[in-house]
Amino acid sequence: MKSILKATESITGKQEASLYVSTIGLEEQQKPIVRPHGLPVYQIFYCTAGSGELVVNEERYCIEAGNGFFLKANEMHSYYKTGSEWRLSYLGFQGTLCEPLLETYGLTKSGAFKVSADQRFMKEFRQLYEYLETFGEQDSAEVSKLCYGCLLEILETMNWIDVGKNAESDEVIERIMEYLQKEFGRAITLDELSAVVGLSKEYMCSYFKKKMNKTIMQVLCDIRIMNACVMLNRFPDKKIAEISKKCGFESPSYFGTVFRKHQGMTPDTYRKWIPIEHK
Repeated sequence: MKSILKATESITGKQEASLYVSTIGLEEQQKPIVRPHGLPVYQIFYCTAGSGELVVNEERYCIEAGNGFFLKANEMHSYYKTGSEWRLSYLGFQGTLCEPLLETYGLTKSGAFKVSADQRFMKEFRQLYEYLETFGEQDSAEVSKLCYGCLLEILETMNWIDVGKNAESDEVIERIMEYLQKEFGRAITLDELSAVVGLSKEYMCSYFKKKMNKTIMQVLCDIRIMNACVMLNRFPDKKIAEISKKCGFESPSYFGTVFRKHQGMTPDTYRKWIPIEHK
């Protein structure tokens, strides 16, 4: 195991070295995510079932069971499933220890990886997850210790996936998702999409539903809501009606109804709450 003594000693000033868990999830069914500005935390994901695609730094990675991916803070990215299911375990973390720890292991860019000892990593991950489920963050030192052990285990056993050798993704799903992510701010028709992918509307819709377990319009709605969350967070002074329009909703009232269905609260309540957005 690599020593990080030199890395921790390089932290200067009076601030104590720290490591915090920002968000964590265990084998959750993943919904489409689009984050034009990323998140203000580091994130590590590990796929336990199904398949999906990660888009980051203008590169695309097919993420299947046994693969994972790392995302730097504040970096544009998106990811979505390409099969009937896609289950991810994930850890978001921050603190003064993050940068020197990641640099020590050469983790300086976002990308995909394979884990050579996934059972050991998942054992450490489950310990952290179960501790937080039981005790919360009342003992920050113990949480930091468990998080540190989990990160060391995956950093020691991960191998980067070369983009050129990455498995081919589904071209039809990829083209549809690209178009939805680019054009979500306006009305999009199925006829328009079928022309983009060069398939009949009926076949395209059937194929997409079979692969994604959702309709095209349901996924488009997910993308719009996720972008609305980003805008509500990043632009606290922007009117909700303006955000609604920019995200492709025909009226603020309809936007409010859909947002509440997805997020469990109104856009205004979400803006006041402003959590660190989960995976």
